[in-house]
This record gives sequence, C-alpha cells and structure tokens, in this order.
Amino acid sequence: MADPDVRPADQRGRFEEIYDEHVVPIYRFIHARVGNRPDAEDITAQVFMRAIEQLDTTRDRGQIVSWLYRVSQNAIADYWRAFYRLPVIGTEQVAPGWEPMDPEATRERATDDGASAARVHQLLERLPDRYARVLELRFLQRLSVAETAARMGISHGNAKILQYRALRKAALLGDGDG
Repeated sequence: MADPDVRPADQRGRFEEIYDEHVVPIYRFIHARVGNRPDAEDITAQVFMRAIEQLDTTRDRGQIVSWLYRVSQNAIADYWRAFYRLPVIGTEQVAPGWEPMDPEATRERATDDGASAARVHQLLERLPDRYARVLELRFLQRLSVAETAARMGISHGNAKILQYRALRKAALLGDGDG
C-alpha cells in the first residue's frame, strides 16, 4: 500500500485530471438546461466544489462521470426550484391600467393615469433597459415568455431568468420608494 503522505497528492492529481476532462462537458450540460452563461458557470463551480468534498477519485471512470452528471442534475433542480419560488401576486394587487398596449402608449398613459401608473413608469425608468423591456413585454403587453424571448432575441430560458432578475430588482427599488 502507498505511503499515506503520497496518497493525497495522487488523489489531488487524479482530481485535476477528472476536472480537466469533465468541466467543459458538465458546463455544456448545465448551460443547455439553465440557458445563460453566468448561472451555468456558477452551477458548474458548485458541482466541482461538491466533487472536491465528496467524490471518490479511486472509482472507475464510468462511475465518476455518472456521479458528476447526477450531482449536476441535482444542482440544476435546486436552481429551478429557487427560481420558481417567486411569490404569486393576485389580480387584486395589480394596479389598474395594466392592460396590453404598445410600449409608447404605455409611457403616455402612465403619465395620465394617476399615481399607481406614474409609479410603475418611474420604476421602469429606474431599471436597466433589458429589465424594463422584459417587464413591459410580459406584464404590460401580456406576451408569453416565448413571445417575449422572440421579441428580445434571446432564449426562452434566458427570458425567464431576465424576468426573474427584473422582478427582484423592481421589488428592491419599489421597497425604497415606500
């Protein structure tokens, strides 16, 4: 049996080989399921951090690959569970004047439609352009996620993520107004 002082270095070298061989395929697997680069990179990093802690590098290649993909699937499932934990807003909480219309009409009407519409308009103006655009398309024009993605020239998954981030940012900005 190998000397205990040498074994950790061997395992470290083995892990580096596993990482080098599998990081790109694992990243691609994750990216195909989350639809955007930053989140795919974060999830890939989580998978390999877990591998550092828990992966038995003495197992054969097939078992290691299987384990990495299983951990990736679990991390992706956790990601989407967190993504869909947004609170549901009932229609009684939505300000009047939120019917579909073109963006230009939305801006004109917001200035003429009372305090709620003016607040919505001010909030949209404080958001980054892409965030404001996704919220206008989804909630003011009532387009589906697929229609919004097509209009913005982005993937379906990216539209969902952009909407989620825009809502979070709008909620933070809105809390500052109250």
